[in-house]
Amino acid sequence: MSHVIIGTAGHVDHGKSALIYALTQRDPDRLAEEKERGITIELGFTWLEHPDGTRTGIIDVPGHERFVSNMLAGAGGIDLALLVVAADEGVMPQTREHLGILSLLGIKRGVIVITKCDLVDEDFIELVEEDIRDHVAGTFLEDAAMIRTSATTGEGIETLRQTLFDEVSRISTHRDHLPFRLPIDRVFIIDGFGTIVTGTLIEGTIKTGDQVEIYPGNKKARVRSVQIHERQETVAKSGQRVALGLAGLKKADLDRGDVLASPDSLRSTTRLDVELTALRGTHFPVTNNMRVHLFHGAREILARVILLDTDIVEPGTTVHAQLRLEEEAYVKYGDRFVIRFYSPLETIGGGVIVDPLPAKRRRGRPVNEPEFRVMASEDKAERLALAILQAGPQLAPLNIACYRAGISDDDREALIRQMIEDGIIVMLNDRVALHAKTLKSLGKDATDILERFHKDRSLEAGMRREELRTRLLPRADIQLSDLVIDQLERAGYLDVTSGLVAKKGFRVILSDAEKEVIKEIEALFSVSGFTPPGTDELIEKFGKRANAEQIITLLLNNGTLVRLTPQILMPCQRVDEAWDVVRETIESEGQITLGDFRDKIKATRKFAIVLLEYFDKQKKTKLVGDARVFSA
Repeated sequence: MSHVIIGTAGHVDHGKSALIYALTQRDPDRLAEEKERGITIELGFTWLEHPDGTRTGIIDVPGHERFVSNMLAGAGGIDLALLVVAADEGVMPQTREHLGILSLLGIKRGVIVITKCDLVDEDFIELVEEDIRDHVAGTFLEDAAMIRTSATTGEGIETLRQTLFDEVSRISTHRDHLPFRLPIDRVFIIDGFGTIVTGTLIEGTIKTGDQVEIYPGNKKARVRSVQIHERQETVAKSGQRVALGLAGLKKADLDRGDVLASPDSLRSTTRLDVELTALRGTHFPVTNNMRVHLFHGAREILARVILLDTDIVEPGTTVHAQLRLEEEAYVKYGDRFVIRFYSPLETIGGGVIVDPLPAKRRRGRPVNEPEFRVMASEDKAERLALAILQAGPQLAPLNIACYRAGISDDDREALIRQMIEDGIIVMLNDRVALHAKTLKSLGKDATDILERFHKDRSLEAGMRREELRTRLLPRADIQLSDLVIDQLERAGYLDVTSGLVAKKGFRVILSDAEKEVIKEIEALFSVSGFTPPGTDELIEKFGKRANAEQIITLLLNNGTLVRLTPQILMPCQRVDEAWDVVRETIESEGQITLGDFRDKIKATRKFAIVLLEYFDKQKKTKLVGDARVFSA
């Protein structure tokens, strides 16, 4: 049997707490003011004992309109709803509002309980039942069991108890495999135990000794103790009401609405893409740019509603919207929420989060509708593919896309493997994926960049890799952008040779004039020995006949020449001859001085120094005193 939370709902003074007491023989009201006034103000908690000794948690919520925010703090963890309606009053305003809230929170199962049946006659009860059926038509309670009760006489209590046992046995939650998450609805201190938090464990498991993190605030703590329904335990699972003793935190570090979760498992956001449903029968329609109170988990945040394809939401209809929050929130894909009118407070709508980390959307864009349709679908692969595609060339970590698309660790590996096989994505490394459409777009951009480069510098074999990387992905991590270039090479968009990148198939084609100039430059270097002509001299001598700068670059890139300094070039063969002199001298004499080297190669001091410093930069030699020795 899955762990389940039962929650009450209904108008003030309709007997919710008395009903819970009759079922459990425990009073859920914990405040003196509640007992004095006879109404529930704060959330109350107790449990229903099953015949086998297991316990199902019960949350008793306040019914007064002034305490709906407290009701919402507890309603988020409810799996099975008890809609309570007093026989002597029937359906009332908070009955309707609570029913709307339960529907917006996605609760699927419930039981309708008519209380105080000892106060009215049979005919009146039948009228109340008929009115209730009219109000729950079209909701999750349309076919729910309806049970007459009286906490005073005990009428219907045993029938209700058995009905609850049956309903609980039918509910399956399957959330234990997810990372631990608990919205905090109470924080207090107990002498000898320290700081205690309570809440409904909505996902995962927690045990004594576990490390947890508080969101917001990103403070870490250790679980000192676990209590479930007044029993000390070592492990708690999803669907249970839990009290956790925390080591390393003070009461001032925590507040209702904070979330206790596995370290690094939640991400902050100030925008939410949502499917928003407007409640029927409210005084205020949902309109674009409306300021609202957003309720998520046990937290309340102010937000703006941005309607993407309309200016107003008709009652009972669902639209695409983006909520822009006035402070950070920590939510996950598929979470439910409720919004209330800013002032006066009234519940006007709610729905489901389809992207917890969206980019800022503009109204009226054609892509809004199809993107929302994908993100709201049951197809996990489509959701993940879209999240990766929307990351584009930002090269965001894959776990961000999984978080946005609601992909659990259990599903991630198989989904990614299939997407790779289907050619939908390519993996840059084990952390970053690139959508095939993004790779194609980057391939086109790279081709355009290289075409312009080849047009301007037709004699150069290619662009330096780092230059293409900077132009193509200016804000990307260097290692990741290098991996993108590798993928583009594999995909056939470009060629990479010796650190130079060219458009696929590009080859340098020389004119007859350029070939003649190259022959003359090579001949000039051949007869100049170790006293070569300078770069400026070559440009001045050959610049009118051909693009001398590009020809020099061509000769550098193909290994004919070596650049020793910006102005001094030398044939590669001549540099090798110089190195042979240095190597042989050090091997035979243990060192070589500048003077010895200059005399041996019959060069001027200027060129001898340049060559020796070049060998130093190549880590072949190093200067010790006034002589060179091998670097190693």
